[in-house]
This record gives sequence, C-alpha cells and structure tokens, in this order.
Amino acid sequence: MIGILIDADLILEVLMNRNLLLEDISGLFDQAQPLIKMYVTDFGWEKICAYASRFQNSQIAQVVIDWLKEKIDVCAVDKNVLHQARLSPIQDFESAVEYTCAMYQEFYAVVTHRYQDFVTAPNKFAIWSVSDLQMRTSLEAQFHTTVN
Repeated sequence: MIGILIDADLILEVLMNRNLLLEDISGLFDQAQPLIKMYVTDFGWEKICAYASRFQNSQIAQVVIDWLKEKIDVCAVDKNVLHQARLSPIQDFESAVEYTCAMYQEFYAVVTHRYQDFVTAPNKFAIWSVSDLQMRTSLEAQFHTTVN
C-alpha cells in the first residue's frame, strides 16, 4: 500500500462543488481505499471541518466529516515540518507545508488540483492530478487482481 497526501483545497473544491472538479469523488476514494492510503495535514483537516461546519444543514456536515474520516487519515504537522516549509522554494506556504509533511512521512505523492503551486518543489516524489490518482488507482487494482 502506498501513502499519498491529498491537498486540503482539493477536498474543499469538491465539497463546495466548485469548478466541477470530480464527477464522483466518493467512487474514486472508495476504489483507492484498499490500495492507496490517503492523508491530509492536520491544518488541512481543520480547514475542511471549519468549512463543512458552515453548511446550512449541520447533519449533512457531520455526515460529510464522518465519511471523510473513514477515507482519509490525518498527519500531524510539527515545528520541524513548519521550519522546512518556511525554507522551501515553494511559494505558497500551505502547499510548502503539505509537500514537506509528505516528504517527512515518506509518502509517494501529493494529489492536487493546483499543480502550479508545486512547480518549484524539489523532485523528491510525484505531484499528481486527480486524473493521475484515478490512473494509479486503476493500475493498482489491476495489479492486485493479477497477483491474487
């Protein structure tokens, strides 16, 4: 199983149904779940929860948060991550924190809809789009079917 960090803003874009980024994120997350372990930073998780809590219906907000908890784990950002993010060539600080956290946790990739935020990132590991995640999930599923 490989670990990836999901950009919190990607999740927010989907939750707020902006730009119609994904037709069915639940299907993608369900497909990836047994093969790819997904994470978000604790700062990102707090941001997601803060926005979800503003939904008009608090019951829907709780359902969304509970569903996301089943699919995504939270990884802590400590002072070392913040220090390295501050020194990072990545201009957007939140993206620098996500990248640095993924590097410290030795994740395989960062999944984002804003690839341009990561263009100055050192090439330690992959920066994936949602379609890259879909392709990798499909390949992992095929591989596990063949092996088993």
